[in-house]
Amino acid sequence: MDIMWHDARSLRSLRSKRLEGSEALRAHLGADIEVGRHCPSCGSTTHGRPWARLADGTSTHVSLSRCGEHLVTVVAEHPVGIDVESIEAVTSRWDPALVLHPSEKHPHDLKEMRRLAHDLKEMRGPAHDLKEMRLLAHDLKEMRQRGAMWCRKEAILKALGTGLSTPMSEIRVADWPVVDIEAPGGLAAAVATIPQAGRGGSSTS
Repeated sequence: MDIMWHDARSLRSLRSKRLEGSEALRAHLGADIEVGRHCPSCGSTTHGRPWARLADGTSTHVSLSRCGEHLVTVVAEHPVGIDVESIEAVTSRWDPALVLHPSEKHPHDLKEMRRLAHDLKEMRGPAHDLKEMRLLAHDLKEMRQRGAMWCRKEAILKALGTGLSTPMSEIRVADWPVVDIEAPGGLAAAVATIPQAGRGGSSTS
């Protein structure tokens, strides 16, 4: 498996995310490859999972994801999915009922976030500096964990080829080979692969 980060601002096709992704895959694999997309649900070639065919006619599994100016691609021998997200954006739309499998839910998830928000609002003056720092550190840790969980779920769904047509809450991360990967500041990222007999064939997003 090979992962490559790209500066989206350096890609020529900024007006089209689809063409931008194609350029990123060519930067990763070589200018002479064929790239495209295919939706397994409707058969469309304007959206869906990306695919790549090498110059020798063989296919490889690929996936890509973009967040702001950062775009990441991955090439693998088996079905693969990659995702990158803004930790702040994930936090703003976080809903454990929509994201977490029943076995992953923390019973005090929402209550804890409300308590943290209340405590931070009530804090005043230097006497509370240490407590405030501890709460902020805890809050940041929770945000990073949520960003990582979201990325793991999306990476798994991309590797499966279903995308968000399968609810995140139906996926239990512990059941899948998914790992977090290093990402630029403020971002979380993860990649998942699904080993298969043989290699090549259709690619995933």
